[in-house]
Amino acid sequence: MDALDRLYRRVFVALTRDPGRALTIGDLYQDVVPYRLIRAELGFGELAEYEHALLRLLSGEREYLELERADVLEEFRRELQAPNPILGIYRDYADVPVQLNPFAQPPQPDPTAPPVVAGGTAPAPAARASASAPVAAAPRAEPEPVVEAPRPRPKPCPSCRSPLPMDRDARFCPFCGKVLVPVPCADCSAMMEPEWSFCATCGAPRMASGGAPPPGRPEQRLR
Repeated sequence: MDALDRLYRRVFVALTRDPGRALTIGDLYQDVVPYRLIRAELGFGELAEYEHALLRLLSGEREYLELERADVLEEFRRELQAPNPILGIYRDYADVPVQLNPFAQPPQPDPTAPPVVAGGTAPAPAARASASAPVAAAPRAEPEPVVEAPRPRPKPCPSCRSPLPMDRDARFCPFCGKVLVPVPCADCSAMMEPEWSFCATCGAPRMASGGAPPPGRPEQRLR
């Protein structure tokens, strides 16, 4: 396992002890896997190594985690490809919700691999022990605890935060009526995102459920 696998496994084990917990990026690096507490356990010699592994995890590498904002996900991926990436950029998005991919399983550690220490792996033992030194029996490896994957959680409505139904393709929130998918503009038929109040193509306002447009309107469309 590399640093990314070790970090995800640590997150997975921590969250399975608290199923159903709503998680943000801030919760992840402050409470679940804070650098000061897991640096020695996971073998991070310096903060930059930890931040690089965490940014890879948040960018969706190996599909271990899922962010609820696609724009933040793309920004993390672009930053990782930059010549001099800002590894701590995830701190600017501490409030963005994140969750485990319910279909991703943590990698199992290799029992033949040397133990992980800060800055790398432990050096290999000497090829030949002294003839006079007693040979200690190797400790028996304890089996890894079997942890169950968390059950999929419904995504919350971006407006009222109520859980959306998982057994169907929800186009509207059944609790507050929030539009969840793009809809065509009533004037020009261009697709309007759920968060837009006005059409980006012709400037027409989105029609409310009762037929009245929202307050205010941009300048008249170009003729």
